[in-house]
Amino acid sequence: MSSKGFFSNYDNSIKNRVVEEGYDLYFSRPCGFVLAKFFHKLHFTPTNISVLGMLIGVAGGTLLYWQDVLMYTSIGFVLVTFAGLMDSADGQAARLYDQRSEMGKYLDFFNDMLVFISCYLAGALYFADTYTLAGILAIGFASGYVHSIKSNLYEYYKGEFLHFSLTDSKHRNPPVDDIKDNFDRSSTLLRRVTYPVLINYVQLQNKIKFRSDEVTEAFERARKKDPQKFKEVYQRHCRKMLAGWAWVCVSNIMRNGILVSSLFGRFDIYLIANIASYGLYLLVGKKQNQVDQRILTEIKDW
Repeated sequence: MSSKGFFSNYDNSIKNRVVEEGYDLYFSRPCGFVLAKFFHKLHFTPTNISVLGMLIGVAGGTLLYWQDVLMYTSIGFVLVTFAGLMDSADGQAARLYDQRSEMGKYLDFFNDMLVFISCYLAGALYFADTYTLAGILAIGFASGYVHSIKSNLYEYYKGEFLHFSLTDSKHRNPPVDDIKDNFDRSSTLLRRVTYPVLINYVQLQNKIKFRSDEVTEAFERARKKDPQKFKEVYQRHCRKMLAGWAWVCVSNIMRNGILVSSLFGRFDIYLIANIASYGLYLLVGKKQNQVDQRILTEIKDW
């Protein structure tokens, strides 16, 4: 089969080209597409792919503890990068073979969290003698928390963009009460473990988002009144903002920062730089508020 034929249904495997980052479009998604087809041949479900990717990523993250051994950090670099490709492949497999599930969506961020925890914990512990154990754990926790906030909020604004300008609402997180009422946490241990993490994730997202519920409700009213016109307004104002959130908050940039700094044995520099990037995050949030106000001004007479 020609490469063109092999990739003929590639677009069916990605969310939407408008919201895909360049790194994903030209690296993660093509590789994930190949992996999705490969594991489908082996009768792996998207959940199987996701769990396997998590195990590989946690193993790779653990190797960042030995930052004075280039072979170990190099292997960790490869394993964590490959886990990122697996993280892409599970969703692509779900879309390609119509195996989407509620659990698959939530398992995705849960697995990401475990991989990044292993990276932060192992990479930070290497510097216990330099900063003291308490000191480096405090720095690592602060950096990990900033990472969590940034990636969470990027997913929020990406979901809002898909909802308002592309009429694709399935990537939006449901309200906390809906999760509590409808999430099946009785069938498996994995579901019971994922449930409190999911609740915390959505509650944090609601707490840190810069857009108030009142603004969202105003957008919904305008969207209901004139769906096509509001789509055009929202996309015109928020397309560049989504790119801004991606540059400051996207997990790919933080993952690569973790791996490259670890290769040079200076994961501590990444930790401090990531904490400092919180200032950029606040600036983008302030800009988002200004953009939201411009949208409100434009739609106020609808």
